[in-house]
Amino acid sequence: MSSQGIGSSRAKIGDMSSISFVLGLVLIAACLGSAIMDFRKPASLLESMKKLKVPEEKLATLGAIKVVAAIGLAIGFQKVRVGEIAGLVLCAYFAIATVTHTRVKDALKDTLPAFVLLVMSVLYVLTTVAK
Repeated sequence: MSSQGIGSSRAKIGDMSSISFVLGLVLIAACLGSAIMDFRKPASLLESMKKLKVPEEKLATLGAIKVVAAIGLAIGFQKVRVGEIAGLVLCAYFAIATVTHTRVKDALKDTLPAFVLLVMSVLYVLTTVAK
């Protein structure tokens, strides 16, 4: 095997690390931003949760899950296994969120954010495992 082949392989692994890092940052920002809204409970969120049949008293729990996941992702920059676990938790969380939106036949514009975050979580896990 030539040294060029080895270098190419390393570049791909490095690219995966960069992608994983960027996805991690975006997911951390999304989770923290969403968690803040869960804790503040603005009227628009309460209306949306009512439509989704999610009780208001569950919002603090959902916010806490997102905060803990964001912390796990941040720790994952140094301890990959923790990041993988946090990523898997977010995959489950956003899969459930997507199903919850589709179950009540929510509009695409309201379902899409959960679905996009699900896809980003899956990509984060895949690129983290590839490191």
